[in-house]
Amino acid sequence: MTLPRLLLSDMACVRLSPRLATHAQAISLAEAHQGAAFDAAFVSRDVTGLSTKHEVLPATARFYDALRGQPGLRWVHVHSAGADRPVYQALRARGVQVTTSSGTNAAVVAQTALAGVLALARRFPELIAAQHERRWAPLIGSSLPRDLAGQTAVVVGWGAIGRQIGAWLGMLGLRVVAVRRERGPADGSAECVAYEDLPETLPRADWLG
Repeated sequence: MTLPRLLLSDMACVRLSPRLATHAQAISLAEAHQGAAFDAAFVSRDVTGLSTKHEVLPATARFYDALRGQPGLRWVHVHSAGADRPVYQALRARGVQVTTSSGTNAAVVAQTALAGVLALARRFPELIAAQHERRWAPLIGSSLPRDLAGQTAVVVGWGAIGRQIGAWLGMLGLRVVAVRRERGPADGSAECVAYEDLPETLPRADWLG
């Protein structure tokens, strides 16, 4: 049986080739630019690097050029949750299947959001500033933080990341309002409203994410 040929970045090729040996023939970017054909491609994190959808750096552009220039390309998988960059739209327009890693990083992103809420709620920025100034600044009186329990968090977008954030905030005692495409019954402990309800929902928010 002929194995599919999978384009990888040079870094991913070194890291993943041994694990892929029985499933696909790994093609490095260097080989692709030398004319090697491939059927599928994996756009790993090192490919996109510091590029954005508006500013594509040279290393990323080389990989995108290989994708565009391969007539037999049938499938591209992207490390990120979204695939709205122009190159993916162009590939889809010519019939290439483009899939994403939606949900893969949900826990990590939600951890970052939760860390931000906890840091701001407990006034860490003020405490850190006071520490740098070698100043004692106890959180008492008017500086005493409000308890998170009982506050309201409005989470815009109820995909894997939003649901994980909502679950953890709920564990801390916050009321969670999920903003999604359509109104509906509560999802777990979260109240669900539609995007069109956001203007009326925002005044209730102590936290918006």
